Amino acid sequence: MADKVVYFTGCFSNYYDPEIGKALVKIMERNGIEVIVPEQKCCGMPMMANSNLEGAKKNYNFNVKSLAEAASSGYKIITTCPSCNMMLKREGLPFFDSEQARFVSANIYDASEYLLELLNKGKLDTNFNEMNVKVFYHNPCHLKVQNIIDAPLKLLKLIPGLEIVKVNTSCCGMGGSYGMKKINFDRSQKIGKKVWEEIMASGADIIVTECGGCGLQIKAGTGVKVMHPLVLLNQAYKTSTLSVAA
Repeated sequence: MADKVVYFTGCFSNYYDPEIGKALVKIMERNGIEVIVPEQKCCGMPMMANSNLEGAKKNYNFNVKSLAEAASSGYKIITTCPSCNMMLKREGLPFFDSEQARFVSANIYDASEYLLELLNKGKLDTNFNEMNVKVFYHNPCHLKVQNIIDAPLKLLKLIPGLEIVKVNTSCCGMGGSYGMKKINFDRSQKIGKKVWEEIMASGADIIVTECGGCGLQIKAGTGVKVMHPLVLLNQAYKTSTLSVAA
């Protein structure tokens, strides 16, 4: 019987960049792990950040019930979005505490954490093809505050030929929905400029980051191709060539 994980896709992977979810499934399947995708809604983080507590509660309670039931046989819950992970792991719990919420909080992992755990147990397929590419890694704020910084880097370093030319842990200025609001545009751009300048000076071929919002902000400010680390890892399993066209 194959191992299984429960995948919380998040809105960005589900609606804006489905290649992230596809990459997760392909990586898991390559490692003999079945992916379960239960019914789910937006994690509620955007609602909470914009004072819609009732909307956040409705979505959060729906999600923890669905995820807890799907993972009840002892499966781990995996996310590919830092904000979703933070909402389900810790931000929603003080507001909407329940037995199911505590179960989800105790059993949810960012995909990089889970894959690193497989690696440490000697269970991760590390037969990656060589990729001669220079990477600028941007660690999103919502991963950094969960102390998830080293796991993505350790995974990327498994790819032969890949060079990490710079690691950035500064805010890109997007701040979830903050940077999407007209009133915050100038401040968002001012914050992001520091990161943009570091990227342009680094000589990187691509930017790698887990956060969809960060990716949009960075792409807009630099024009450089942005990828989720799972998409890059999945490509390294399949081929030694990589398109760096933006």
